[in-house]
Amino acid sequence: MIYDNIQELFDKYEDLSIEVEQAKRVVDASQLPDLSKTDSISAAEADEHLIAHIELERKEQHLESVSQEWAEIQELLVEKLCKINTRVRVIDRRDGDELLISCMAGSILIEEKTENE
Repeated sequence: MIYDNIQELFDKYEDLSIEVEQAKRVVDASQLPDLSKTDSISAAEADEHLIAHIELERKEQHLESVSQEWAEIQELLVEKLCKINTRVRVIDRRDGDELLISCMAGSILIEEKTENE
């Protein structure tokens, strides 16, 4: 997808930041027990463990995919902000607040706008 303006890039950056954090929490909550110290388990328990393992792999793949997309959006946004070389006012869609974003040492700096700015 092509993002034509800074606001669209920022919106996607924020959306993906939230999605990455949610995906991390889901993966962290889905850890499998270590069965190496278990003498044996039933076939039904083995099947359940395999299903859980497949689900965990699916969740990890989703996390990897959304993290990659977030990194690409971040890179595009940083590139544009560094070219602009000043703070840019954007609207945070979640709460309607105006924020200032800029490039600092190859990263995105997000600041809340004060009354004077």
